[in-house]
Formats: sequence, structure tokens, C-alpha cells
Amino acid sequence: MAGKKFYWIKLKESFMTSDTVDYLMSQPDGANYVVLYQMLCLKTINTEGKLSRRIGEIMIPFDVEKIVRDCKWFSADTVRIALNLYKAFGLIYEDANGVLVLSDHKNLIGSETDAAARMRALRSGQDVPQLPESEQCSHNVTQMFEQCAKNVTTEIRDKENRYKDIIEKEKDKRERETPAEPEEEQSKECPYIKIQKLYNDICISYPKILEIDGNRRKAVGARWRAHPSIETFEELFRIAEASAFLKGENDRNWSADFDWMMRTSNFSKILEHKYDDFKKKDDEEEDKLDFDLKDFFEKPEVKTDER
Repeated sequence: MAGKKFYWIKLKESFMTSDTVDYLMSQPDGANYVVLYQMLCLKTINTEGKLSRRIGEIMIPFDVEKIVRDCKWFSADTVRIALNLYKAFGLIYEDANGVLVLSDHKNLIGSETDAAARMRALRSGQDVPQLPESEQCSHNVTQMFEQCAKNVTTEIRDKENRYKDIIEKEKDKRERETPAEPEEEQSKECPYIKIQKLYNDICISYPKILEIDGNRRKAVGARWRAHPSIETFEELFRIAEASAFLKGENDRNWSADFDWMMRTSNFSKILEHKYDDFKKKDDEEEDKLDFDLKDFFEKPEVKTDER
């Protein structure tokens, strides 16, 4: 047996204070216009707001006389004037078939089946009203589905909890089996930002770097693993900044940059002071060569024996 269905009018809190209702209420028969509108909302529940009835395949629009008969307490003049006012205010409109339709009808009417009402009451913890015996069959079916839904929900929740327990146990097991990194290693994560700032602050004669990423990040990380001390990087940059050779004072007019310094062999050579004052050493070699050449070309003093 099909369950019952309930309907209600959904009016906004501001409905009675709206300009439209205020104007209708200001008319001599205004209260009747407002009540008639609400009755038409309920009258058209099953026709999607259309003031019409279907006989066979024919759709017959409501006229004033039909509305008077159905709504009883209103005169033909009241209905006629009310319909004209509704049209003027956009409360109703006439479709292509000449049928009057209430505007926004779906938002004016709410509905709920008795089964849905019982389910809502059950979820909210309210007492579910008892039905007469003639409707117990459908009620029992509804209860069966409700109980089934409860059981399924409980079963799913229990499975989720079991899976969570299994996952947590596996996680704990992996953590116990995986040897923890020594605290010394954990604390030696490469400080990329500090290294970048040190380089930009100290190596002012070289191109600045905006970020350490990609292959550059790999190279810096490798150097850090070999020399996990920020003081080592600071020393590297100070040596590089003091080197005229690395800054371009060489026969190729070449200068180093950050990426060149981060190469394995270059990193070590800078720390070993292999690039310190190449130009000065060359000058010293030239001075030594000039001295030797002067000695070579200078005529030796000839000594004669006087007898």
C-alpha cells in the first residue's frame, strides 16, 4: 500500500512584510487576495503550479468560475481582480497554452512522504508515531529497510575500524624494524637557504643566486654530505672572494660562479687554497725570470793578475 504524502507552503519570513503583500493588504479586499494566493499554491501542488486540469489528453485551463467553485469563499469579482493583480506583480504568468502558472512554484511548496517523516524522526531521536493496521505492511517494509541500512552502516564502520587497526599495527611494525637514523645524522639536514644567503653576502664579486633547486640543489646536497658544516661553506666563500684569479684576473678573462664552486674537485681545490693569488705568483715568477736574465747577460768583471 502506498504511503501518504504531506505538503506545506514554504513562505519566507519576509513574505507578509514584502512590498507586494503590503500593497495587496492595503486594498479594500486585500486580505482575501493574500489568502486566495496561498490557496492557489496548494491547489496546484500536483500540477507544478499550473491552474489547469487534464481530462484525457486535453489540458483545460482554470477560469474564474472554476476557481470560485474550488476555493468557495471568494466572489467572482474578488477572484478576477486578484488574478489581474497577481499578473501585474509577477506572481503568476500565462504560458503559451493560455494556462495560468504560479511563478517559482517549486520553491513555494514542500512535500514529504510518511516514510520519510518516520525516517527523519528516527534519525533525530523522536518517537515514531504508530500507524493503523491497514498501513502496517508498508510500515514494516520501511522498518526492514531502516534496520538493513543501520546494519550495513554498522558493518562498514566495523570494517573501517579493523582496517585502521591493521594499518596502525603494520606501521608500528615497520617503525620498529627500520633502524632509526642517528640523532647526529638527523640534525645534519642541508641548510640550503643559509648557504644561499652566505654566498650572496660574502661573494659580492660573483653573480648572485636566486634559488637552489634542480641540479644545483643536488650538487649542494652532495657537498653538504661530504662537509656537513656551515662553517666549511663560509670558509669556501671567503677564500673564493679573496681570489683574484677566480674573479677574472687571468689570461682567459674567465670568472667562477656558484655552480662551478659546487663541483666536487673545485670545491676541494678552493678549500685547499689552490686558486689563491695566481696573478701574484705569476708576477713573482716573472720577477725571478727577469733577475736570472739580468744575471745571465751581465758581463762578469775580468780580473787581471798584475805581476
